[in-house]
Amino acid sequence: MSLVMPVIIEKRSIDFLHEPWQTIINICQMTLSVGGGGAMRTHYYPFYILVLILSLICTSKALTQEKNRVNPDVRLVLQITIDGLRGDLLNRYADKLSADGFKSLLNNGTVFTNAHYQHANTETIVGHTTLATGAFPSDHGMIGNVWFDSEAKELAYNIEDADYRILPDRKEASGKEEVDPAQKLSRAEGRSPNVILVPTTGDTLSAYSGGKSKIFGVSSKDRSAVSMAGKTGRAFWFSVENGDFVTSTYYYGSFPQWATKWNEQRKAESYAGRTWELLGDVSTYMQGERDDRPYEADLKGFGRVFPHKFGHESNKVLYTQIVASPVGDQLLLDFTKELIK
Repeated sequence: MSLVMPVIIEKRSIDFLHEPWQTIINICQMTLSVGGGGAMRTHYYPFYILVLILSLICTSKALTQEKNRVNPDVRLVLQITIDGLRGDLLNRYADKLSADGFKSLLNNGTVFTNAHYQHANTETIVGHTTLATGAFPSDHGMIGNVWFDSEAKELAYNIEDADYRILPDRKEASGKEEVDPAQKLSRAEGRSPNVILVPTTGDTLSAYSGGKSKIFGVSSKDRSAVSMAGKTGRAFWFSVENGDFVTSTYYYGSFPQWATKWNEQRKAESYAGRTWELLGDVSTYMQGERDDRPYEADLKGFGRVFPHKFGHESNKVLYTQIVASPVGDQLLLDFTKELIK
């Protein structure tokens, strides 16, 4: 899951914004239960120029009136992107949704039932950047988690940038193992959004406000946070090497003190040796009898069936296990709440 603040949302009377955290908490809890247009063409004819002009005048007036009705007191807007959550799953698991979680969004928000993005590669960086910019991959440039560097004649990780090192820089070696195949191809430790070719919504909002908007992207993956924060926001992501939320020198000259204090609580380590269990009996789950599948990864003792036991602190993929569970979302939420304070 990824969070970016702020992002424009069409808003008329969305009551849940008064209690945004309860909605987000319930969405995070929901992950424990369920885990896992045609082009519109407009023809313009010279005979209708006068009608068009009159229509534009009326439309302009209507838009101005609508703009005047927008609540100027909204101080915080959130975009929540849940990787892999197809729109049809909300209907499939509707009977398990809490009243103040996804149901609140469905009942009180604006729901698009026939929304499509016309790109085939559904990798993390591609989808997140498309959502953040409104542009297609051919325009924003993020065509894959990795791509071929024609100058170096080798594969490269999308947001790698040797000019901007990771913060904070822990002196002790973590000894943890990276299992993400895209991350393994990274030729540099640093990260930045410099390869994104077009502005994000946050970038545009920053320009509109004269740089007064505070824009942050937070995620369990670096490429999710970086793509949604854009070039004028600031990004934080969870490090599977040491359990910290980290950033890079592109965003900060030194790591902020509030984030250091949060990391010092070592919340991720507190789950070492604990168990991720189902909320209900396995028989109540739609795919409960298909829990053990041969294509699932074990992640060094995490297992392929419930309950999943987190490794001890010495386990080389402990933090990857955490990210693969709802615990990763809970840590993300906790860190983001501290950020907003």
